[in-house]
Amino acid sequence: MRIVFAHQNFPAQFGAFGGWLAQKGWDVAFLSAAEALTPPDRTVAVRAKPAREPAAGVHKLARNAERMALNGHAMAQAALKLADRGFQPQLIVAHSGWGSGTFLKAVWPGAAFVPYIEWYYNAPAIDRLPGDDAAATPDQRAVSIARNLPILADLAQATAALCPTGFQRDQLPEALRGQLTVSHDGIDCAGNAPDPTARLDIPGLALPEDAEIVTYATRGMEPHRGFPEFMRAVARLQATRPRLHAIVGGEDRVCYGPALPEGESWKARMLAELELDLDRVHFIGLQPRNAFRRLLQVSQAHVYLTVPFVLSWSLLEAMAIGAPLVASDVAPVREAMNHGEEGL
Repeated sequence: MRIVFAHQNFPAQFGAFGGWLAQKGWDVAFLSAAEALTPPDRTVAVRAKPAREPAAGVHKLARNAERMALNGHAMAQAALKLADRGFQPQLIVAHSGWGSGTFLKAVWPGAAFVPYIEWYYNAPAIDRLPGDDAAATPDQRAVSIARNLPILADLAQATAALCPTGFQRDQLPEALRGQLTVSHDGIDCAGNAPDPTARLDIPGLALPEDAEIVTYATRGMEPHRGFPEFMRAVARLQATRPRLHAIVGGEDRVCYGPALPEGESWKARMLAELELDLDRVHFIGLQPRNAFRRLLQVSQAHVYLTVPFVLSWSLLEAMAIGAPLVASDVAPVREAMNHGEEGL
């Protein structure tokens, strides 16, 4: 079998799975806009860099369509390079929503095309923050329709389609859900496993032997992933548990949800709001995968907070590792874990 994976990032959802398929004897190729494009053994990769960003004067409702065209054109040009080498896939799997796979059938019309659909936008947004009960405006609804155009273009030419969870599938209109197979992209359970001998391996971080370790890790620090609530809980716990150390992974930026005014951050806001013992709160930034794995292996309480949104790999990796879990009681989390069994 010959398969092409297309994604703006790498390795993202497809890197490990593509490497596994290659070990099974498949011919695997990756197309990605990522700069650090190091494919697994026995696979090939071609970078697909868009020629430019969407033009500054593009109407806001056309901006996402132009981004789709720029990304899709770059992917198609990268695909032509593969085709010139004689690579003719039977199957194309593409992350949908950014144009990554939208024009690949133009290069390989005979291949089966399977978009991987991660998030469909609705108004009012189901992932709005607690307390935000504003009704959707016509403008918000129009923006959502525009953001979904790449997904609709992909579904129109799909042989089949994948969605990682039932919750994410249910964000699509009911008439489209029948095209989707719910199948998560998977967790490497051999690599993410319990290890009672694990020790922290983070430069500059040395904790007391009797430390109670609470962990929190996300890409950014924002209300979408419960960062303010976590920090407020740490402040309360510090007052009653003198051995508690909180380790926070991630960058001081907003990845999901509304951005803050220039120069502000949720980390700065929480440090200003709360009386914290900063000798017992450790911000470690983004960590290499092995260091993050060891962090979860030593954690005595890993906290995963979220609004109803895309289910993070980190939760499932923490489950595979066997970390004690405290998580938000929302639909995507309930789909993965049962209260009192895999976590609280």
